[in-house]
Amino acid sequence: MGNELPKGWRYVKLSDLAEIQSGGTPSRSNSSYWNGNIPWVKISDIKGKYITETEEFITEEGMSNSSAKMFERGTIIFSIFATIGKVAILDIDATTNQALVGLKNNNQIDKTFLVYALTELSERISNLGKGVAQKNINISILKEVKIPLPPLEEQKQIAEKLDKLFDQIESIKKSTERIPELLKNFRQQILTYAVTGKLTDSDLNSWEKTFIGNIGKVKGGKRLPKGEELVEHNTGFPYIRARDLKEGTVLTKNLMYLLPETQEKIKNYIVNTDDVYITIVGAKIGDAGIIPSTMNNANLTENAAKITDLSEKVIPQYLALWLQAPICQMEILQSIKSAAQGKLALSRINKLSVYIPPLEQQQEIVSKINSLFNELKTLEMRYNYLCEILDKLPQAILNKAFKGEFSK
Repeated sequence: MGNELPKGWRYVKLSDLAEIQSGGTPSRSNSSYWNGNIPWVKISDIKGKYITETEEFITEEGMSNSSAKMFERGTIIFSIFATIGKVAILDIDATTNQALVGLKNNNQIDKTFLVYALTELSERISNLGKGVAQKNINISILKEVKIPLPPLEEQKQIAEKLDKLFDQIESIKKSTERIPELLKNFRQQILTYAVTGKLTDSDLNSWEKTFIGNIGKVKGGKRLPKGEELVEHNTGFPYIRARDLKEGTVLTKNLMYLLPETQEKIKNYIVNTDDVYITIVGAKIGDAGIIPSTMNNANLTENAAKITDLSEKVIPQYLALWLQAPICQMEILQSIKSAAQGKLALSRINKLSVYIPPLEQQQEIVSKINSLFNELKTLEMRYNYLCEILDKLPQAILNKAFKGEFSK
């Protein structure tokens, strides 16, 4: 291993610490093997420190006609195929599939300590895999894996400390898991306040109520001509797909392009800077935003529409916010429900309601929204950073534990 261990520690092969046996899988072609009462554990059942239940059960006949064998409660289960290194303790008597092995530890090693040791070593064990893309390891490889082993009493102390630390990490994760939902709800509340006058202390009754078709022209995009394909290299003719229309703008990370001869065939279906877009089919119907200057003259997918040639009494940034707001999204949802094919037709976009405040108030609303959304984005970035730390923290703690730093 090459790493110096603390005094009293030693490296011991896993085969000297545990009895290792593989699982087995009854034939799927015989349905009578799969309606029994014997729990059959697979990799997806490993969801925490303990395996407490499984969704599939086999019969005694299935057991006897396969290499499957029973593992008693307390057996350590370790995955050796596909997702290598997932580990947990059986909290039920069960059998396992061929992607898993069961480890019955002896009196040299504390069971919880061994689970943490295998977890800490899982990445290195995975790299020992053979075959295509290192997708599996065999038992002979697993038997040769060496575990850093302190005296038994010290193992128990380390395991107790790790239990406490991992419980604290899990508690933090649970306390923060609602943050994305809270940020989303706050964003929707801000939009509602913005388009109902509350954000600017304005009287909604003084705003003009009209329809989209009265303040701009709604035009559709165009699908690729039959037989034509998009290319990844920049031809100078970007093609905006529905998946690119996110976060109120056009994302360019995975942008695709038209060949010049293809663009010539659909050259009339382009967007211009500050056109307002709205998606009209798919899972994200109603996503809206602004076409940035970098996408001026880009071609638009048939799965979205543009609102162009806007009236002088409305600025595009405000209209995009209106379309994103819950009050308009609810109307869009009702339009989709009444449509035969779950599509937001151009005629229905024309009939969508819109409340228009004076231009000065529109500009104030856009400015305040941008400021608030920037703050929300900062909070979201901090949340994502926290998640990254929490995801990396367990392995960092394990590394310290198995270098003996918990004993110092």
